[in-house]
Amino acid sequence: MRAKVGILLFIGGMGIGGPGNLTLSLLDAVRSSDQVYAEAYTDPEDMLTIKKVEELTGKKAILLNRKDLEEGQAAQVLEPAKTAVVSFLVFGDPFIFTTHLALKRKAEQMGIEVKVVHGLSVLSLAPSCSGLDPYRFGPPVTVVYPDEKYGYFPETPYEVIADNLSRDLHTLVLLDVKHDEGRYMGFSEAMRILEKLEERLGRGILKRGRPLILLSALGSPKEIVSWVRLGDFVDEKIYSLPKSIIVPASIKFYEQAPPGFQRT
Repeated sequence: MRAKVGILLFIGGMGIGGPGNLTLSLLDAVRSSDQVYAEAYTDPEDMLTIKKVEELTGKKAILLNRKDLEEGQAAQVLEPAKTAVVSFLVFGDPFIFTTHLALKRKAEQMGIEVKVVHGLSVLSLAPSCSGLDPYRFGPPVTVVYPDEKYGYFPETPYEVIADNLSRDLHTLVLLDVKHDEGRYMGFSEAMRILEKLEERLGRGILKRGRPLILLSALGSPKEIVSWVRLGDFVDEKIYSLPKSIIVPASIKFYEQAPPGFQRT
């Protein structure tokens, strides 16, 4: 996989669910690299995966956080790729839910060849693990931390869920992460925000008792998929990161749902 001219940037997806989901293609790319960078801001257990990459390839990764990339530090990754083979490792799939397309465009503008190594994403695992039809999912959305002191309470999650439900489509809801602050939104907080949005907008789509599917640590040995109802008590201690929620639409006969949640 090594570039003949030595000018190459691999943008590689480490997937989710831990070291067991690393791909051979990713490890081959890292082995062929002269310099390796890795992002580490999504999950506090990310280091387990990064350490496994280092162990299996013999390469040491330089860690970057989101601020490093967002504050114009992409040159740290791109400059070496002018004369050497560089791998930039990200979690999940490189171009799903993240902003790495800007890095790819910048590299191509600099004349650097870019190769993408794909990885597992919550976008594919959520339907598989929940037992719902992947063709019946609408656009995903993220519930972010509000700041009511400054009037910041985004309504986008409610609008996206409402639009999907109007078309009888399920919604994958991602929960906000502020790694630099050590804040990882839990299910209980996300549910309170959804209920608050219902109070504000009042269309009746997120009333107490609505079925929800809680997804925790998908693809890992700690994976948990739980059906609950909006307003239920959730014991956060049993769930590991990363966390997401599915707001299901109607449940068709060929989809899986526990007793008491089945409806057509």
